[in-house]
Amino acid sequence: MRDIKINNEVVLESLNKFKDFVLEKYHSGDLDKDLELNAKDHTRDRWIADDYLERIIERGRAHEGYPESMRSYHGMMPSYHNSGGIDLTIAEQYREKANKMNQELMTELSAKRNTLVTLYPPGGWISWHNNANAPGYNVIFSWSETGDGWFDYWDIEKKERVRVPDVPGWQCKMGYFGAYHQPDKLCYHAASTDCLRMSVAYVFAEAEDMWEQIIEDIEDPV
Repeated sequence: MRDIKINNEVVLESLNKFKDFVLEKYHSGDLDKDLELNAKDHTRDRWIADDYLERIIERGRAHEGYPESMRSYHGMMPSYHNSGGIDLTIAEQYREKANKMNQELMTELSAKRNTLVTLYPPGGWISWHNNANAPGYNVIFSWSETGDGWFDYWDIEKKERVRVPDVPGWQCKMGYFGAYHQPDKLCYHAASTDCLRMSVAYVFAEAEDMWEQIIEDIEDPV
């Protein structure tokens, strides 16, 4: 994973508009009324532990690629498919805001598609997974209220768990998530937080020259 400085004003403005909208809803109490909070069982340690990572790796292709557990607010992604847990009419306002942000960022950065838009409450997490079902170059924008959280990934070459601590505000990580026919490029990763944390992620075309251009676009103060 590569740490990228977010200097692009267009990117920051789009991210902040969406973040400010969601936080206003959270602090007013509307978010808890409007959206579904996943994983209410508070079993965080189970899903981010080393032994769970080991089991996921041992499964090989039997692990589809999606995370098996998340404690986050469900329903704000434009591609959300309702499981009956929320009122789609009320939740539409979140998806409209997310869609506007996605259109702006995907145009600015030439992203292929959006893969994640979510808010984690304090105590939130996303379990170990590898995105092998959606391979490609990825950019992950994350916002942390106090920096009391982290993003971990398994370094497949060094065979060790690597931690990227959160910082207050926005930060950006970029990396390649491989498919199962690219065993040396599989990227198992997880995240956890003890403060409010937002994640917005995109996948890009598999082209090295485009990858470097995207990095320049994010770091360039347009």
